[in-house]
Amino acid sequence: MHVLSSKRETLESSTFIVPAFVLLGVLETMNRYMRIQAGAQQPHVDVRCCWRPLAEAVLAGKPIYVRPAVDNKPPLFELLNIAVAATGQYLLVFFVLVGFANAAIAILLWRICAQRDASRVGMVAGLLFLTSVPAAGGTVVNVRSFAIAGILLSLSVHHPVARGATIAAAGLFSQHAVFAIPALAYDRLRKLDRDSGIRWLASFSIAGIGVVAVTFALVYAVWGQASFNGAIYWSFGAAEKYTTNPVVPSLIGDTSRWMNALYREALKHLVLIVPATIVAQLALSTRDAERPALSTNAPILTTALLALSMTAPLFVRAYRAYWLYPLPFLALLASVGYQEFFKVAKE
Repeated sequence: MHVLSSKRETLESSTFIVPAFVLLGVLETMNRYMRIQAGAQQPHVDVRCCWRPLAEAVLAGKPIYVRPAVDNKPPLFELLNIAVAATGQYLLVFFVLVGFANAAIAILLWRICAQRDASRVGMVAGLLFLTSVPAAGGTVVNVRSFAIAGILLSLSVHHPVARGATIAAAGLFSQHAVFAIPALAYDRLRKLDRDSGIRWLASFSIAGIGVVAVTFALVYAVWGQASFNGAIYWSFGAAEKYTTNPVVPSLIGDTSRWMNALYREALKHLVLIVPATIVAQLALSTRDAERPALSTNAPILTTALLALSMTAPLFVRAYRAYWLYPLPFLALLASVGYQEFFKVAKE
């Protein structure tokens, strides 16, 4: 595979792309913050009803994951939530952090492609993602931006320990990150022989389990057995009730509302879905799946698998915000599609 022509080109690109993505990501969330400060909008319902009250209760001396400090988000997000509340500027700090997380997603899309000599594809993918974030509700205080940044960080590294640890950290922000694990594992295992693959998978699994174990052990050490039990239940045990709720718009719940919600929200993202679907179909149907009949070195097959797997939360609940999960992967595939379109148009 051809590598980047020069380190200087990458450096010069970095000095422009990284600040531009950071500026755009933060401006998007700060626009929301300023509207809240002006009284035109309210903080997201989860902030008002769950996250901020939980953080304030813990800071007042209540144990986490024990009523009244109860929420169904995993410990890393709750620890961040408490740390942000401790600053005394809860909304401001959180909106800045979400803006940085969204920017990090765009930067990682670019870097993943730039490492494969597809810098332009990555740059357009990052821009497509950031411009689509408001339509998916990604400018509010949310867990998804942090989890997706963790998924892409995991994709950007190759060592099994690093990949396992980072995807575990992503899952400790949002449980939905686990849907990315099979694609992230397959991305490396398909390039290894049987013995090397077993060793890689073992290291990947042990690293991920280790991060999860250390995090829950921290909850036990700081807040005790009741909080540890609560952390286990609310992170994992509550999943059954969450996924089988009959009144929410889901595949096994209110199916009619689910289909209507999917249709309504999908219309907002057609600029990504249509070209992404075409490229994914080419990637998954060709024999040389790493490079189908497309002039790019971007990781098309892995991205297609991640886009597909990260639509799983939409089957659980067809919420607008859940579109944020597949959005970066759709953006990367769409970027490839637009590149091919303009290439054909020039010919």
